[in-house]
Amino acid sequence: MYKVLLFAGTTEGRELCSYLAGCGVQVVACVATEYGQTLIDEQPLVQVHAGRLDEEQMEALMRQDFSMVIDATHPYAEVVSQNILSAAQNCDLPCYRCLRQQSSLEMDAPNLLWAQDTAQAVSMLGSIEGNILLTTGSKELAAYTAVPGFAERVYPRVLPLASVVESCLKLGVPAAHLIAMQGPFSTELNLAMIRQWNIRCLVTKESGRVGGFDEKAQAARQAGIPLLIIGRPQEQNAMHFSPEQLREELHKRFGIAPKKQAAPYFPMFVSLAGKRVQVIGAGVIAARRIATLSRFGCIIEVIAPQLHERCQELYAQGVFIWHKRPYQKGDCTADLCLAATNDPAVNAAVTAECRQKGILVNRCDCREDCDFYFPAVVEHDGVIIGLGSDGSDHKKVKTVASQLRKSLCTPEK
Repeated sequence: MYKVLLFAGTTEGRELCSYLAGCGVQVVACVATEYGQTLIDEQPLVQVHAGRLDEEQMEALMRQDFSMVIDATHPYAEVVSQNILSAAQNCDLPCYRCLRQQSSLEMDAPNLLWAQDTAQAVSMLGSIEGNILLTTGSKELAAYTAVPGFAERVYPRVLPLASVVESCLKLGVPAAHLIAMQGPFSTELNLAMIRQWNIRCLVTKESGRVGGFDEKAQAARQAGIPLLIIGRPQEQNAMHFSPEQLREELHKRFGIAPKKQAAPYFPMFVSLAGKRVQVIGAGVIAARRIATLSRFGCIIEVIAPQLHERCQELYAQGVFIWHKRPYQKGDCTADLCLAATNDPAVNAAVTAECRQKGILVNRCDCREDCDFYFPAVVEHDGVIIGLGSDGSDHKKVKTVASQLRKSLCTPEK
């Protein structure tokens, strides 16, 4: 089985993560923040590593028996991409760059202005009058404080994270000017923001269709204001591909392709009232499953040396019994067991013990090694709906569950 280290901080990265898992590839997906971790669908064969890494830390991680490295970070994450490439070269690992395609819009329209980097954009804004909608994120925001009238004119749009908001306020952005929202943003919403704050120039990166560039360009054109575009940095990795090209390359060189789906699992409703359920591990995945199980009357026991923040909240509410230690052989004694640690070897040992004892087990990191799946659960007015997939599209399950919840909670007209 191939093992891939995937830097997955983009939509393309998340889609590639699901694709590789569906091909039977073991994936360690690296994201910079816990927020990024929540965007990756829970799925077999995928382990998520949250936290920013420097080149030395990347290299240490790459030495853990990986077959290849895939860089699916943002097109403008120049330093990160260079670090990934250098670390991979030091480890003698093939490194592929998954790069989103550029916008299909006309790039020579009269209202378009181009800057080669942030410094040039800041310089150009000095000669542009009026308010500025800055949609380039928070990382380079400090550079824009050099724009004349920064505090009065600049309206930054950033992610709604406490740490990001705090950093923006420290730079002198008035709270009334800070737009903390999660995209995607439609043309209409971009246009509404332009009109709300009397924006006279919109600043963006050429982040491609997936990054919402087209919607920003169309809004600026409809509002009759200039769109200042910071061009993409020059790509350093010679092995860079579009998502579609990369899939073809992986198939051609490594034979990686989607597996034929096994027969689907039969959906069955059972009573868990009074049953013992053991959860080995107490991370993000375990927290989600404990929260779901807590609604069905079972006795939940957790075996883990530490608790994730969400698990701590559930424990404080008396939701489960906690055995504060690592898993030991012989621990599996319940009616149902969940192997939910971040260590595949531990999960495999838990699964093997359950099989020996005839205990149904769900292994969070390997779909093929599960006796049952965890469904998305929708409850409304005495109706309980469980949703699962055949393993080919986990995101679709989440989407359908969300649609059902909205539909059931919306009164008939």
